[in-house]
Amino acid sequence: MKSIQGKVAIIVINWNGVKFLENCLTSVMQQTYSYFDVYFVDNGSTDISVQYVTNHFPEAKVIKLATNTGFAFANNVGIQHALKDPEVEYIFTLNNDTKLAHDVLQLSIDIINKQKHIGAVAPKMKFFYEPDLIDSIGILIHPDGSGVNRGGREEDQGQYDQSEEVFGVCAGAALYKRALVEDILYRGEFFDNSFFAYSEDLDVAWRARLRGWKCFSCPQAVVRHVHSATSIAHSPFKSYHMNRNRFFVMIKDLPFTFLVKAVLLTPMRYIRLMNSMRIKQGSSYKLQQKSGKLTPFIIVVKGWGSVIVYLPSLLRKRRHIQKRRVVSAQETQQWFNTFCASTEQLIYK
Repeated sequence: MKSIQGKVAIIVINWNGVKFLENCLTSVMQQTYSYFDVYFVDNGSTDISVQYVTNHFPEAKVIKLATNTGFAFANNVGIQHALKDPEVEYIFTLNNDTKLAHDVLQLSIDIINKQKHIGAVAPKMKFFYEPDLIDSIGILIHPDGSGVNRGGREEDQGQYDQSEEVFGVCAGAALYKRALVEDILYRGEFFDNSFFAYSEDLDVAWRARLRGWKCFSCPQAVVRHVHSATSIAHSPFKSYHMNRNRFFVMIKDLPFTFLVKAVLLTPMRYIRLMNSMRIKQGSSYKLQQKSGKLTPFIIVVKGWGSVIVYLPSLLRKRRHIQKRRVVSAQETQQWFNTFCASTEQLIYK
């Protein structure tokens, strides 16, 4: 049924995730806001995901990719298909290992339409198997260029139950206005394909913010999330991309003064990470326990190598982004004052 609020394009990325699809897609199809299309983008799965969706959810638009192209590229493919439909006014990105409450779309759309400059909305994501714990309700940033989930692994005691401005939104479940998407597209890419996976939503948040867009939370819109279902938590794969992509965000998005500060803070970041391994606490310690003592150091060196390879491209993107920036350095500093993650959240959780 058509709605005066506009059509939503729901982009679901999948890689060998057939075991999650019944929960995810059933919850999507049962939304009270019914004017939407589902774009199911399969990243070269070797399981029966595509067959399952075709048989059980024939209304979904299935897009089959030959190989695993990563989160960013696959989402961009879905978004490019969605933008061909002139009735689409919103893009909702959604991980396949999620289950939505029945009113997530409606509540999120209500928030995004409250102000002209609200371009993105963050539902409250909670852990699927630990339903009292928050996974994410937006993104926090740190002067070293990194970002973390706002509320990550906190017990939900209603501390985030007021809709409010956040720095950015976690793309695992996020509503974006079409106008925002089209405003920050770069050569057809909404998410930066070079990120492959992780922190691409932080990059989007920075690019949107620099163009004057705002992001808000929608705590009444609840999404259950298995978390790291496709990539294993504290794996070398995830840690490598998180480390490398922090530099990508720094180089592309941070205005010059803040870029210099982030570079100067990087040695302190590494010292704190080594200390977290020493005291046996935090994600770096968990990575070391799973993969060996040298793994964190190898990941850092490999990340630097990748940054060097991508540097010419990153600098071209930086020139484009900074040239189009409409906010002042004072406003940028205010973001760090308002939406800053603590060292505890950044290193030791």
